[in-house]
Amino acid sequence: MNQYSDDPSGVQLKRFYLKDIQHFRDFIEQYHSPRSLAAWRRLVKGRLDAGEQMFFVLKENEIVGGVDVAAPFDSLTWRMARVWTKEPLTREELQGLARQIIGDDEVLYRVDLLCSSHFRKNMSYVRDIFDIDLEATLNTFFAPEVSLRHVGFIPWDYGYLAIVTTPDCEKIESIQFFRKGTAGLTTLVKQTAYFRGLLGFNGIIPGKEDPAMDEECEILKLARQELNRYLEGGHEPSIPYVFPEGTEFQQRVWQKTLEIPFGVVRTYAEIAEQIQPDKEKSGQLARAVGRALAANPLPIIIPCHRVIGANRELVGFGGGVDMKDYLLQLEMWYAGPVS
Repeated sequence: MNQYSDDPSGVQLKRFYLKDIQHFRDFIEQYHSPRSLAAWRRLVKGRLDAGEQMFFVLKENEIVGGVDVAAPFDSLTWRMARVWTKEPLTREELQGLARQIIGDDEVLYRVDLLCSSHFRKNMSYVRDIFDIDLEATLNTFFAPEVSLRHVGFIPWDYGYLAIVTTPDCEKIESIQFFRKGTAGLTTLVKQTAYFRGLLGFNGIIPGKEDPAMDEECEILKLARQELNRYLEGGHEPSIPYVFPEGTEFQQRVWQKTLEIPFGVVRTYAEIAEQIQPDKEKSGQLARAVGRALAANPLPIIIPCHRVIGANRELVGFGGGVDMKDYLLQLEMWYAGPVS
């Protein structure tokens, strides 16, 4: 997690270090009986040495409280955070804190926020701010709940299509095939599937409707509608998406693949020739084209299933060759509307 996080909730966490002890004391002693700087340093250093992390809570660049984060039982997936602020935080602000605690940690799944917000000026006694307060409230957040990227699941004959939005929920960022296991899926998709009951300890639970479907953002509703129409046959999906990042070669392959019409196929060699007209050189690129298509994060939209082997065999598809055959059959058997 960065030292400062520009979170849409308006609340930011700033990492606390021992060199910040003076700022810490200046804030805390508005509400607590005085202690020497050395006493505060010993108290805080003990927490940091125990492996805990500490942060200031900022609103509009003003310190309004702090957070002390620990890993119960040395857990990799769970964090317990004591949150102490001058005024109660809203649900959205607490989500922002949880989101920043999770940060880029792809393993962390759950954050418990134990929140206390009843500081009183000129207290006549010293309360250890790190002790659990019986008047505190507990708020639990899971990584899929606080992620700025939204995920939707469409059930179909091959498990689920998992659709992931951009952080602003304006476009689609990826489509992932969620079949038997979770190999190849991003952590966010796996966590969200488990959170919504589509994935259990024994693997995928097929055939269920996404329980969050009614609360989806507009781009997910549109993607669901377009992809369902595609799976019914005869419709090329039209969904706002972000063209994937990748190497220059990958992007050229994806762009050429994007140009393949509905119901038409190209071979890996033909794509290679479009990128490199010199046949002697392009003959060495067919395998590289296959590797680029294997890394395609937007299957169906960038229709890598329409690229086949030189001998017209169906090879090399992330969802499985049987799924590739299904999608091609779906497109090629469609004769168009009856006039």
